[in-house]
Amino acid sequence: MRSLISLCFIISSFSLYSQTKLEQIYGNEKTLTTNNENFVKQNPEFTWNGTNHRIAVSKTSQLFENNVRESIAYFSAKGKLVRLDAWLYNKGDDGPLTEANFTAKYKALIKQLSEHFKVEVKKSGMDGATRSTAYIFPINRDFEVRLLVGYSGKGKSFESEYINLLIRNYAPSDKVKDTKGSTAYVKKEANGDVFINSIPMIDQGPKGYCVPATIARIGQHYGADISMHEIAMIAQTDGGGGTSPRLAMNAVKKYRSRICLGVKIVKVKYKHRAYDTPSSKILELHSTLDDKDRDFLKFKKEIITRIDKGRLIAWSMMVGAFKETGIRASQNLGGHMRMIIGYNKTTDEIIYSDSWNRKEGDGHEFKKWTFKQAYVVTSSLYDVTP
Repeated sequence: MRSLISLCFIISSFSLYSQTKLEQIYGNEKTLTTNNENFVKQNPEFTWNGTNHRIAVSKTSQLFENNVRESIAYFSAKGKLVRLDAWLYNKGDDGPLTEANFTAKYKALIKQLSEHFKVEVKKSGMDGATRSTAYIFPINRDFEVRLLVGYSGKGKSFESEYINLLIRNYAPSDKVKDTKGSTAYVKKEANGDVFINSIPMIDQGPKGYCVPATIARIGQHYGADISMHEIAMIAQTDGGGGTSPRLAMNAVKKYRSRICLGVKIVKVKYKHRAYDTPSSKILELHSTLDDKDRDFLKFKKEIITRIDKGRLIAWSMMVGAFKETGIRASQNLGGHMRMIIGYNKTTDEIIYSDSWNRKEGDGHEFKKWTFKQAYVVTSSLYDVTP
């Protein structure tokens, strides 16, 4: 959970904008009516994660006198602001806190926020996708700000997770509810590329949050109210960032009613795969895979069928086996999760996307491998549905 975020925003007058502390933007309900392009123009400390302008991030903002690790503004495909996060603390980036230090940190924030907003704070449990405690600041009848406090256990078993200042602005119309809704995002190019378009680009950062970030990207695409830090909490991600795909997907199933995502494993057999092969033999394994192998053909069919329905696939795999775009292409062979977002029958390729930002090299939103390469390195495919 290394992303504690910083959002800089607007002045009470919407004509002249300069860098503003977060307490001002969070206290202004006009924030909710600012579309994505104007939001970034008015708050230039926010920059786009990805080319489709659905995620804007700032790492230079402040809340009162506190430096915010990271602020994230999430937008729908139509440019509407649906969620605003300011991660003041998260375990993945900042390491664990003692119960005393964690408690002192969020209680000081509650005091500052209640004094600034001049409202009486309300306490609520089991907020959103997790069992986080929410401290609610009702700005007016239709507008509220929440401070989410995520932790588990007490005493020796205490584990700090995150502290996040949050505005939600989802509506039923922002959600992809069925195949008709999801197929609206399937794009077909003249070169044979078929892919799901307008997927939010969430950066996992330097920590090993590929699983939570991938699930959060899929969820936000479908209009689900989740973040990678909340997924990391319910998936039992450790402080170093390691997440079991199986535990994460089981957590999504368990909390389906709160996350609003469904998931099931795609049943394919893998006789040829990197997981069971020394790294020196992977290229040989790839070259000996028969084009007409039944399991390989089923693998292709399962992917194509889901993409045609507009469904994103969470792809548990071994990274580092084959060359790809970006700095991380040189890393050693290891477990990773990314998304399969499309295919091209003409070139016999999959199209996939990583939760790595441009600091790792351009092109991570949209990359290609052959179906054979993808099959060889696959551990599991997960069909994630709205």
